[in-house]
Amino acid sequence: MRPVEPPFEIVFLNTRVKVSEHELGERRVFHVELKAPLRPLVITVGLDKKQKKFWTSVPEGRQAEAEQVGKLIAQYIRNKN
Repeated sequence: MRPVEPPFEIVFLNTRVKVSEHELGERRVFHVELKAPLRPLVITVGLDKKQKKFWTSVPEGRQAEAEQVGKLIAQYIRNKN
């Protein structure tokens, strides 16, 4: 597994939000501190039945936010290198 990213910020819904990466077992999870009234969001990459990667919330139930924020996190990490 690659090193954990230091905390960083992304822009989501026209607001800068803080993101921190953590390891939970063998999984990478990202804690996203969204602005009120939205609750913080924890997301990770999952695999569907066809082994295709997708962003999902932990616990499940905030899929739309997870997909939007996940794309921004991936873009930040790709552009950083």
